[in-house]
Amino acid sequence: MIIFDDDVETALAFACEELQMTREELMRLLVREWLESYAYLPLNDLDEGSETAGSA
Repeated sequence: MIIFDDDVETALAFACEELQMTREELMRLLVREWLESYAYLPLNDLDEGSETAGSA
């Protein structure tokens, strides 16, 4: 497990509670989104039939 500075650890704990995710789930999400935002991974395309299709 990676240990961050106290302020980052507090923010991670708050985010885990707010999003109802484990620390591991949150870290996976954060890394994936960072990699996508900097084009290291392709963005996930929404399916045509998804509930969010057509919404901004």
